Amino acid sequence: MATTTEHNLYGTNVSLSVKRVTSSKYKKKSGFVYPLMSKFDTVTGGALQKNTSQKGYFSKSYGIPLIENNLKQLILCERGSRVMLPDFGLSLQKYLFEPLDETTYFLIKNDILRTLRTYFSIVNVISLRVLSNLQNNMRSPEKNQLLITLTLQLMDESLDIFDVQVNIG
Repeated sequence: MATTTEHNLYGTNVSLSVKRVTSSKYKKKSGFVYPLMSKFDTVTGGALQKNTSQKGYFSKSYGIPLIENNLKQLILCERGSRVMLPDFGLSLQKYLFEPLDETTYFLIKNDILRTLRTYFSIVNVISLRVLSNLQNNMRSPEKNQLLITLTLQLMDESLDIFDVQVNIG
């Protein structure tokens, strides 16, 4: 059986100037704004007032705000609550009645770092702090709250550094 070595190419090659215009320096990824249903803000009189910063129930977010929203969603999600992703999220409820000492903080930090390595390989953790509201001098009527502060570096061409804070209580 004979094989043919002839190749036919159709069309023309794209010029370098067209490639530069059509391709962007950084790949722009988009996703949904979190929380999804924040279109209306409640006013003290009980009436609803439209939030003008969001354009609909399912608005898009780009870049670092998208990553911050996804990280907050990951940290606040309870492990086992997602249908198709049973390991998604953190099991912070098991630390609910534990004493707030160095061992508990160490276990929480290890749980966060393990989850970030699994679900957020696009960021590098520069620093991770877990504080209670008593250590952070937060003036809050709630007594047992945790503040998780992450300093992250984006692992793409931009290498942006940003902070994410999540209050758990």
